[in-house]
Amino acid sequence: MLLETRFSDDTEVMIDCEAVNAIDKGETAGQAKPQDVLRRAMEVGAAVARDLAIAAQGAAAGKPTPTGIEAQFGLRIDSNAVLSIARTPEEGQLRFTVRWGR
Repeated sequence: MLLETRFSDDTEVMIDCEAVNAIDKGETAGQAKPQDVLRRAMEVGAAVARDLAIAAQGAAAGKPTPTGIEAQFGLRIDSNAVLSIARTPEEGQLRFTVRWGR
């Protein structure tokens, strides 16, 4: 299924996504708005990446840590414009990589 969204007023994007249950693109779909899904995906991806970085720094607690640590996650967008973290980075339409070290 293709979900229509926009980057801006003049840039329309179609996202290939999985149809789920009854498709409801109205206001009742968990406050998800198809026109905002890409902006929200970037905000969510950045927030998760930030939280991963903070957690890694907290876990290290001043102890020596290896360099070149990397974590990846993917965000899935469904036909209701709902975002979720995919089981694997490859299963998401958007992939984020968080790197620590050199």
